[in-house]
Amino acid sequence: MAGFETFKADFKGTIVTPSDPGYEDAIFRRSRNSIKRAQLVTFPKDETGVAQAIAYSRQAKLPLAICGGEHSASGASSTDGLVVDLSRYFDRVRIDAEKKLAYIGGGTLWNAVEKAAIQHGLATVGGAVNHTGCGGLIVGGGFGWLSGKHGLTVDHLFQATVVTPNGSTLTASTTENEDLFWGIRGGGCNFGVVTEFVLKLHPQCRTVYSGSLVFSPDKLDTVATTVQSWWLNGPTQDEAVMFVQSASHFGQPPALILGLFYNGSEEEGRQNFKALLDLGPVADLSKEMPFEKIDE
Repeated sequence: MAGFETFKADFKGTIVTPSDPGYEDAIFRRSRNSIKRAQLVTFPKDETGVAQAIAYSRQAKLPLAICGGEHSASGASSTDGLVVDLSRYFDRVRIDAEKKLAYIGGGTLWNAVEKAAIQHGLATVGGAVNHTGCGGLIVGGGFGWLSGKHGLTVDHLFQATVVTPNGSTLTASTTENEDLFWGIRGGGCNFGVVTEFVLKLHPQCRTVYSGSLVFSPDKLDTVATTVQSWWLNGPTQDEAVMFVQSASHFGQPPALILGLFYNGSEEEGRQNFKALLDLGPVADLSKEMPFEKIDE
């Protein structure tokens, strides 16, 4: 690779190559089909390091991918070229409770945001799995358990710090670099590397009703019909259902799994989802729990 030794000597951060210890961990992704054998995995320490990695990928003509939380099932965070991985040095969150804002590093996972915000009785729209990376979810739109009440994650983006392809570090908001702000809100990683997101927060009760109902496969038609009826009757802004069909594992039969969420007490939640509970799940794992536990 042209100029690699110079890049390596000057780079502000850590570089992992296929011959280095930890390489397999560096290219690991939660979806196996998204694992690609990158020539370089870079872990920049600051925006200067991000700009250096982008510049070298262009110089060496290496495809570029940005990784925050290893969750992209489409493979967007992987490449056989150069990866800019923000998880090591941009994993941070700060809550401004007075202004109801969360300052989130580009390599932060949602569980860190949820735990920090709920300490102030606040929350925003995060993913339905708490080890999802914030970055990919936000720039991709993002929806979760609170979407019925608050919309998409990207609707709450207040400001972002972006390293653009030419190496500039810009602040993007509704009043500054407005075109860039428009582009990153749903445009994925096509406009630059976002090293910090600032999200608006909302008041949130500390406990909610959530958990799983597990049904045997013979209940598929009945469960599907009941869920469809629930949907057509118009769910309130405080509820959500996730419908999953699980394949057989460890010799166990397949199962239907419903993830329930109600932004209120267990009594209210059970009354709200009575039609589903009355179908006779083989396991009822739903209960009232701390808000930050719902995605675990």
